[in-house]
Amino acid sequence: MTKLDPAIKVRHEPMRIAGRRVDADGVVEVRYPWNDTVIGTVPAGRADHARQAFEIAAGYKSKLTRYERQQILFRTAEALASRREEISDLITLELGISKTDSLYEVGRAYDVFTLSAQMCIQDDGQIFSCDLTPHGKARKIFTTREPLKAISAITPFNHPLNMVSHKVAPAIATNNCVVVKPTELTPMTAL
Repeated sequence: MTKLDPAIKVRHEPMRIAGRRVDADGVVEVRYPWNDTVIGTVPAGRADHARQAFEIAAGYKSKLTRYERQQILFRTAEALASRREEISDLITLELGISKTDSLYEVGRAYDVFTLSAQMCIQDDGQIFSCDLTPHGKARKIFTTREPLKAISAITPFNHPLNMVSHKVAPAIATNNCVVVKPTELTPMTAL
């Protein structure tokens, strides 16, 4: 049975596919775990939504510079900091944890985006000597890392923001596209 609390403004968060807001025919009700009150809804995504997201992700051509990726990550961290209270309230409603714990979660997510921003400008190439054994030759091997393009991220209900952050921030830092499938228990924080 759907319970509505007039003190809670029920919000609807559409899913995002390639930056577009997308709805579906059905919705999933998101509930406050302590009293089963509906706090929001999200689209009930279907297999065709997932296929579309992965087709777009597979065609991703990584063109962002390290600097551009760093700026995206820093701006995301700043958005988390500026919306700290709002995001914390949403986490508390979705997950049922205390305000103190949800504020801590927002802080952890801020850290992940900030640290990923710092890491993405470090050169990831390495040089290895081959003459380390009697069989080795006097030459060098140079390595570089290449983006995978499409990353799949399925997140659990606990720590809904931090778990998404640990998947999305490194994907951006390494110049990859990411498709996130959040749990139905705490999807609004991810969106």
